Amino acid sequence: MSAAQRIATAARAVARNKAVRGAAATAAMKAAARAEPVLRERYDRWRGGRLDRDRAVKLARQIRGRFSEQTIIAGEPHYVVWKDGVPVEAFPPVPDLELRPELRDFDDRLLHEPPPERPPRRIGRRA
Repeated sequence: MSAAQRIATAARAVARNKAVRGAAATAAMKAAARAEPVLRERYDRWRGGRLDRDRAVKLARQIRGRFSEQTIIAGEPHYVVWKDGVPVEAFPPVPDLELRPELRDFDDRLLHEPPPERPPRRIGRRA
């Protein structure tokens, strides 16, 4: 019997062992419990950014304005909605938005038109 065959036979025996499977399941649960807060925080940060962008796009459409992405205000990135060269709203919110020095002489080339609204998806069977 070759070394590879012996290793494969040993691996199959270990995989059938209930004690080994139980220990592996316990270790997996502990690893998941440690990773869960980190993953939750990463997901919440991603989701919050996406919600901020969606709100900025919807408001820009509503007022027929434009928006800027990842605009740094007080060291943090924001989505800012603009109308006629004036900042209207920021997501996440910023107090005294129109008085912020970071937004004076803002480069118009960084502004985006909101994308056209997509029609709602049809769910269900096709006729």
